[in-house]
Amino acid sequence: MPDARRLLTPELPLAPVQWAAIAGSLVVLAWSIPGLIANPDFATGDSASSELVFGVDMNGWHAASGFLVTVPGLFAALRREWSALFNLAAAGSLIATGIWALAETHAVGGLFYFPNQMGDALLHFGTSAIFLAGAAHHYLAGNTRAEGVSS
Repeated sequence: MPDARRLLTPELPLAPVQWAAIAGSLVVLAWSIPGLIANPDFATGDSASSELVFGVDMNGWHAASGFLVTVPGLFAALRREWSALFNLAAAGSLIATGIWALAETHAVGGLFYFPNQMGDALLHFGTSAIFLAGAAHHYLAGNTRAEGVSS
């Protein structure tokens, strides 16, 4: 049976893939916390509101959704393989939702209101680049004995 304490102990030294999971998660958090403070509105549909936070439209839903990236990202950063998989999943979801933000001002059934769509898309695409860089390094160059993974 695996030791639960060991499971929560990070693989050290941190590999680039783990740093990418941490960095991308912290970038998302840098918008989520101020976004929740600036506009804690959870209205939907035509009642949904938006406040610009560092150039990105935020409301309660958008801010809270950032925690769905940040929390698992910081947890995944404990392990290299978890980080690599998380980075791919996070990048894919951010790219998809960035495209969606460009396509609709009232996305996800009206939960998100993006009157300034470009800011949200840039945040999503930029953050996905951090995650993709970490995953690419891991899978293309970093999956070596030096990182503690057998060849």
